[in-house]
Amino acid sequence: MFSAIRGFAFGAGLYRILGLEYGIAFGILITVGQVFAYSRGLRPSTDYIACRRPRLTPRLFWGTVVRTVGYVATALFCSAFVHRGDHAWSFAIRVGLVTGVGGAVYPFIEYYAYNLPARRLGALGIGLMLCGFALQSLQYWLSLFDVRLT
Repeated sequence: MFSAIRGFAFGAGLYRILGLEYGIAFGILITVGQVFAYSRGLRPSTDYIACRRPRLTPRLFWGTVVRTVGYVATALFCSAFVHRGDHAWSFAIRVGLVTGVGGAVYPFIEYYAYNLPARRLGALGIGLMLCGFALQSLQYWLSLFDVRLT
């Protein structure tokens, strides 16, 4: 069930970029691939333990490599049979690196966030809030100063 939810999320994200057929095909193929990988013992919780520092075991490393190659292959397959894009290889490599390697980086980000001192975490939150306020008001500033973007 979780593989289907994840596949649906990837398909919905790619729908806006490459169309409905590509999103559906990618979501279905990713769901099938994840079910196959889970049945072979490659799960997100593989070698995951709560410890004082992040770690990268050989099994996690090879899981990342297999996941990256799987996402690249799925994106290439969908590009070849569903969407005939101009830059299929570059898009497939980007999808593979973001999803495969990104998944290996999450534990390190999680470790860093959990070990930030409270004051620094609060300052970071305030900084993110101010960036959000600035980006939200940007449209009004552009209108006020009559800046044309097109």
